Amino acid sequence: MPYFTQRLVDDFGSHLRLYRRAAEKVRAHRTDEQYCQLLEEAFFDAEVEMEDNMCRDLVCTDPQHERQYLQDLSEVLLYLLLPKSDFQSKPFRYIVREVFVNGILAPTIDLLSDPDYINQYVAWLCYETSFTRETYLTVIHSSDLPEELEAVRDKVEEDIARWRSKDTGGSEDTAIKQNLNSLIFLRDTCNTRLKRLQEGAADLETLEEPDYLRYQSLYVMTLDDILNNNSALQAFIEFTKERGGQQYLFFYLNVEGFQAAAAQQMQHPAEGAEPDLTALRRAAMIIFDQYLSDKGISRIRIEPEFTKGLLQKIKGNMFAEDVFDVVQARVYQILHINFYEEFLQSPTYVKLLNDLGLLNPNQHQDGDAISLDDDLSAASGSGAGSVGSADEVPEGIDDGDTTSLDSLSSITSGGSSNTGDAYITAQITQTGIVKEPDKPGKSYAVFAVTVKKKVPYSEEEEIWDVYRRYSDFHDLNMILIEKFPDLQGPILPGKTMLKNIGKDFLDKRRRALDHYLRSLLKPDLWLRVAGLEELMTQFLAPGLWEKHKSEFSRKMDTIVNPLRNASKNVGQAVKSVPDGFGKVFNSKGAGEDGDNDSLAGKVCAGLDLEAADNIPLRIMLLLLDEVFDLRHKNMWLRRRMVAILRQLIKATFGDMINRKIVDHVNFMTSSEQMAEYVRAFRNSFWPNGVLAETRAARDEPTKMRTRVLCKAKMFGSVPDEMRTMMGTDSIRLGTYRVFNMFQHKRLNKRFLFVFLEGVLETLFPENKFRSLFRKQHSRSQRVKDAISRQEKAGPPVNNLRKRPTRR
Repeated sequence: MPYFTQRLVDDFGSHLRLYRRAAEKVRAHRTDEQYCQLLEEAFFDAEVEMEDNMCRDLVCTDPQHERQYLQDLSEVLLYLLLPKSDFQSKPFRYIVREVFVNGILAPTIDLLSDPDYINQYVAWLCYETSFTRETYLTVIHSSDLPEELEAVRDKVEEDIARWRSKDTGGSEDTAIKQNLNSLIFLRDTCNTRLKRLQEGAADLETLEEPDYLRYQSLYVMTLDDILNNNSALQAFIEFTKERGGQQYLFFYLNVEGFQAAAAQQMQHPAEGAEPDLTALRRAAMIIFDQYLSDKGISRIRIEPEFTKGLLQKIKGNMFAEDVFDVVQARVYQILHINFYEEFLQSPTYVKLLNDLGLLNPNQHQDGDAISLDDDLSAASGSGAGSVGSADEVPEGIDDGDTTSLDSLSSITSGGSSNTGDAYITAQITQTGIVKEPDKPGKSYAVFAVTVKKKVPYSEEEEIWDVYRRYSDFHDLNMILIEKFPDLQGPILPGKTMLKNIGKDFLDKRRRALDHYLRSLLKPDLWLRVAGLEELMTQFLAPGLWEKHKSEFSRKMDTIVNPLRNASKNVGQAVKSVPDGFGKVFNSKGAGEDGDNDSLAGKVCAGLDLEAADNIPLRIMLLLLDEVFDLRHKNMWLRRRMVAILRQLIKATFGDMINRKIVDHVNFMTSSEQMAEYVRAFRNSFWPNGVLAETRAARDEPTKMRTRVLCKAKMFGSVPDEMRTMMGTDSIRLGTYRVFNMFQHKRLNKRFLFVFLEGVLETLFPENKFRSLFRKQHSRSQRVKDAISRQEKAGPPVNNLRKRPTRR
């Protein structure tokens, strides 16, 4: 258990950190032919430092050393596993060793470290729905390898020729021409990208710059929107850094954090305790000394009248959480005048809008919004907000799963008998914008729902309109999940991170909510689920919907649901991972014997004790840090995300995820699964009792197209919520970093050897495998050079003056 949930994640994160450092070191040589060699050298140089004078370069780069290493390892395993009499028979021992090394270990390592095999396997693991047109074109536009583009283009040329041979008119002429146009567009995209690569990276920015100038009307985010959105705030921080004004923004954010902590402490102190004003004063003094004092390391320039008397307020009896309000208001003005307005005119802002899906220049215009005040009583209409047809559903939803509103099967009000003349239907007929009377400048979207109902044995049909906000549907969805956990119902369309009241967005949201509502009104669903009819009748009753869940609960549900779904997907993936080392995992792990010195330079060294004990939080933090480089890129964003993750996992379902992970690992290592692994191993080598044929070699163009497919599926597998939180560019760079790491066979071998060594140390905790591996990997010339430099440097000099000894 500790190996799968801790050490394996640490080893992968450390491997990724080594690759990231090596890639940054040789970034300037990106276009050189010797780039791969330089990258590997930088990688193994960094490994010497991280692993404390241990390096696996010889076993990864020299086939002779690799074979010798595997032979030595096999000798040790045979000594531990074979009966004494068999081990002492040299001919038998040597035959078994050579079969084990040359027939199993070496070919398996060679296969698993092959980048093409990894690309195929990753593409197979990803869902088919992750491969979309948008992600594929994104990969083509960002590809920096001409071989990839040429392989795709050649395949597209073949497809164009094949479709042109079918272009002979007839009933399918329109579909054929559409396919041809799509293929021609893809071919031209590949040619354009190839041309840019041939012209060089220097011309790339010049070619791409006009893309930002074509947007004449952009969605304007307020400064408050920027400060409250992680992705926007990250872009704004980078922008202010370039302008030398990041200290103003950091001061504002620090004061926000101080005010939240002070309000919590002073308004809701622990039971029977007084607010800890000493700690709050200390925190306030830290902010004052850093940003407002004459000797502050991040001093901000602000008029003296705004800071007058501030120090006395902090130290005096009138201390309160609003002590920085005057200064913070002035800093807000400075940010707005000196940086915010310029930020709106920068290409960085255009990129941000693209990441947030707000780049449509015709969107978010006040003129496009539909006013319910114009015709609030209209049940349906021909305006922009009316429904085109009753069966209109969002893209990607099968029309066969929907039921026409006019042909719904009739049900009784009680659901127990069927008279054939009772029904209730609902249709979202219009959307509009309503201004909040008590909040000037604030508005929200409302959806007009036309409800038709006929009670049993009645000749007249009742028709009325109700008006519901998205938060009402969200509240209904939470009640459904709580009351009917086994209900396999429709999925509520996700909530956006920013308020979006554009015409196109509202129309798309209306169609999705209409499909959601109609799916819940299906008669057969009401018959199967007792209590659903009563709840839906209450929701569609005239008047306002009284929310059963608080606003905070709905916000928590918006954030928690993606994490919960992700944990479910991870759990399913864990089930399918084959591994044959589970039956002795109840033994003491290698990392539990107190020998943790070798982990000092790895990624787990930076975790606190609370994160180290929480399995899902630990995994998320390590991967977020290393994949997206949050630790070095933006410490404020990382702290904010870590705080959110820690609170959510700890307060909501952290224990449940821990239990699920433990259950999955126990399932993976059960005797039944062991039998399945052995059976799968046998069938892969000897299908139907016959030795399997050698795999056919794959040509280079096929490998290149597999690379493109793998990148597109990896990029498409990232949830939209995560893209919104961190930004599309950050997600793309992080995904490509992981992909590129697996494209180097020698580096893949290094991780496989780390995995093999970790498994052996876990399986045989009483044997000195760690010292054996250290001895083996200390033979590298890099290690010898590092030890020589350390000896020449001598012990560290202590410059502290010693106090005289008193006699």
